[in-house]
Amino acid sequence: MPDDYFTITRAPAVDGAAPDRVLLAGDLDMGARDELRDTLVAAAGETTGPRLVVDLRQVRFIDSEAISAILEGYLAAERAGLDFRLTGALGIVRRVFDVIGLDHLFLE
Repeated sequence: MPDDYFTITRAPAVDGAAPDRVLLAGDLDMGARDELRDTLVAAAGETTGPRLVVDLRQVRFIDSEAISAILEGYLAAERAGLDFRLTGALGIVRRVFDVIGLDHLFLE
C-alpha cells in the first residue's frame, strides 16, 4: 500500500552486471516494516546478479522496526547466496547503523 511518508522502489539490473537495487526514501518506521520486508525478501529471491544493494540516500528517519525488516532482507539474501550491501545513509540514519554495529554492511 503506498504511503505519503515513505517510498520503496525496486530497480533491477538490466544487464546482470550491475547490482539490483532497492531505493528507499522518507520515514521508515513501523508503517513501512511489512512492505519493506516483503520487497527485500522478494528482491533476494529474484535477483540474478551477485549483489543486492539497498540505497538509503533519501531516508530521513529509520526505527527498529524498519531495521528489523532490513535484517530480514539481509538474511534472505544470505540464504540466496547474494552479497547484501547498504549505501548512501546520511546523518542520523547512518549514525543508527553505526551504533547498532551494522556499519560493516555499507559499500563505502
